[in-house]
Amino acid sequence: MRFVAICSVFLYHVFGELSIRSGRVILVEPGYGWLAQILNNGRRGVELFFVISGLILALPFARHFLLGAGPVSLRKYFMRRVTRLEPPYIASMIVAVLLFGVYRHGLPPGYLPHALASLFYQHNLVYGELSWVNPVTWSLEVEIQFYIVAPIVMQFYRIRRTWLRRIVLLACILGVELAQPAHASLRVQGSILFYLQYFLAGLLVADVFVLELKEMSSSWIWDLAGVSALGAIFWFQTEALWMKILLPVAIGVLCLAVMKSHGLRRVLGNPWVAVVGGMCYSIYLLHFLLIAVLFKVTRHAILPGQIFVVNYAIQLLLLAVPVLLMCAVFFVLVERPCMDPNWPSKLWRKVAGRSDAVDVLDSGLNAE
Repeated sequence: MRFVAICSVFLYHVFGELSIRSGRVILVEPGYGWLAQILNNGRRGVELFFVISGLILALPFARHFLLGAGPVSLRKYFMRRVTRLEPPYIASMIVAVLLFGVYRHGLPPGYLPHALASLFYQHNLVYGELSWVNPVTWSLEVEIQFYIVAPIVMQFYRIRRTWLRRIVLLACILGVELAQPAHASLRVQGSILFYLQYFLAGLLVADVFVLELKEMSSSWIWDLAGVSALGAIFWFQTEALWMKILLPVAIGVLCLAVMKSHGLRRVLGNPWVAVVGGMCYSIYLLHFLLIAVLFKVTRHAILPGQIFVVNYAIQLLLLAVPVLLMCAVFFVLVERPCMDPNWPSKLWRKVAGRSDAVDVLDSGLNAE
């Protein structure tokens, strides 16, 4: 699922780079309007990430409240968010400043306050505009807000009756959407207030996952449901209210379909798909910046006499491989070590010059 989300966002940004920053007029021929529509809807991969986040964070809370599993330690919960996500984020900020300087041939005046606001996930709120350092981090600011309020939101699982709990969640998903003003500043649009319904959809999927997924039989009907959900997510262009209401539900259906389908599960269960999806955080942090910098070179490969599809395919081929390779290096060197929950203690032992043998000896002496 993360593979689908990050690929759609990547395709969307390549499309935007070619359409807006090529320095030429790149027209989409009428016969390829459907492709441009799908590529433009690739931005909805962000909403897919939100639902996945809601699902993953909700699982231990759902198991506790619904199955009687052990309680979630809030100290460990928040420390895990910090130790898992912050080092890659800070490192990406450093990379972003360097790449921005290369792209703009220097840093503009007043850049440092914007960088600090981005570093502390406050740029949307403070400046009411996309980050100067890395524009895609607006969604990470929304994620952080959800991480903070998540333990409160998880109290939905205290509702004992399953049917009532799910109706309440659906009603809240609808209510959040209906309560949103038609015109709002980025301070509001770039906050949890505009995207809470997607995280709640993740809670709803986690509810089904914990209570019923094992008993649900796999079926080709789920393949049909999954493909239909994909179509609803990436095909419909309208921003009408009915589509906004449908979107979190469609993503939730897709999550369940991936787990209980035959063909769709086989495709998305491919090891290479899983590898790319596993690197999605690193790719998301760096891809926009890398595309922008590399496009300064690859745009010279644009063929003015060729149709849109040919030029888009050329840019995709020239950009995808180097971006993926550089993100993979970042993942291996920075993100993957942080996936170990014990990395802070291991690092401390190395810095302090303490070996595992010394720790064992200390433990034995303390026990005696």
